[in-house]
Amino acid sequence: MNTLRAAALLALSLGLALPAQAAPSTPDGEISVAQVVDLLERSATDNAARNAAMAYLAGVGETTGLLVAEAGRRAPASITCIRPLALSSAAVLAALSRVEKGTRDKTAATPILVDDMLRRAGCR
Repeated sequence: MNTLRAAALLALSLGLALPAQAAPSTPDGEISVAQVVDLLERSATDNAARNAAMAYLAGVGETTGLLVAEAGRRAPASITCIRPLALSSAAVLAALSRVEKGTRDKTAATPILVDDMLRRAGCR
């Protein structure tokens, strides 16, 4: 199974595995900033939330790394990063906290996290 398909299935299963009171996905069905923040905040005391958050973050991190590596091999101008790509709960919360609270349920988390990882790694 390719990585993008696996990430899509993970995202779908994440949305289905959350209890009814969980934060909503975006109107387009993407994992929202509100969902990720909710999972991370509950992860200290809720094993299911911790597992879902770690699975999502692992999928985002691994897929981003693979895409950067593949783009570096295929692109005429190679992508280079000064530092390794990295993702942590603290970095995720810091990146997502910049999103206005009133729009968190309508804003997709993944593009924000990918951009943050690339920026922190100094990728060009």
